[in-house]
Amino acid sequence: MLDKKPSTIADMFDGIAATYDRINHVLSFSIDRTWRKRAVRRLSIAEGDRVIDIATGTGDMALYALWHEPTCTVTGVDLSLEMLNRAVTKAGGRGFSRRSLFVQGDASCLPIPDRSMHRAMVAFGIRNMDDRDAFFDELHRILAPGGRAAVLEFSLPKNPIVRFMYLAYFRKLLPSVGAILSGNPGAYRYLTESVLEFPSAEELSQAMEERGFLVTSLQRLSFGIAWLYLLRKKEDRRSHPT
Repeated sequence: MLDKKPSTIADMFDGIAATYDRINHVLSFSIDRTWRKRAVRRLSIAEGDRVIDIATGTGDMALYALWHEPTCTVTGVDLSLEMLNRAVTKAGGRGFSRRSLFVQGDASCLPIPDRSMHRAMVAFGIRNMDDRDAFFDELHRILAPGGRAAVLEFSLPKNPIVRFMYLAYFRKLLPSVGAILSGNPGAYRYLTESVLEFPSAEELSQAMEERGFLVTSLQRLSFGIAWLYLLRKKEDRRSHPT
């Protein structure tokens, strides 16, 4: 059983923040950039929208949103202060400081008012949460009526040939390369284990529906290595039992 306590996750990401972006791009052959840009485009951010990027990390999704829609504002929330510091630096370097805010916070207890966000994003963060239902409840709470969300998350390919090749890479090469480049072997062992134990796309979609969302689109990316979920908030009365 992986330790996903917020303090543990924060410490782990603090420890790899300095090399996080470079290793992400190396290990994914920069495909992660394409996935994130697609998610932002599909979210259909409108003029003046307030957007939240949950588990923002170093802010890549937030920055894509700010570039894509020049009138929106973005709040990025993350457990790791070191990751947030880098997000703030990147936003300032691109001239986005006035339209962005990065705050430390827990996805299961977001420091955001009720019904205040028009759009929400989370990229590769749900598998690090120790209480997914609490996160979905928080997401439902902060979204305005009819609000939409985009979720990117890893999965295991179903095609047996692709799955075999992916698992060989994921179990052998990825942890070794991640450990060498970051100096933190534990973080990249955790990455492998967290993906292997994560629910299937169908199971995660069902969990989203049960917590008050309509899954309007479920898109397989790169042979099922990752999935893009597009959600719309249902009525304010929760569809699940209290």
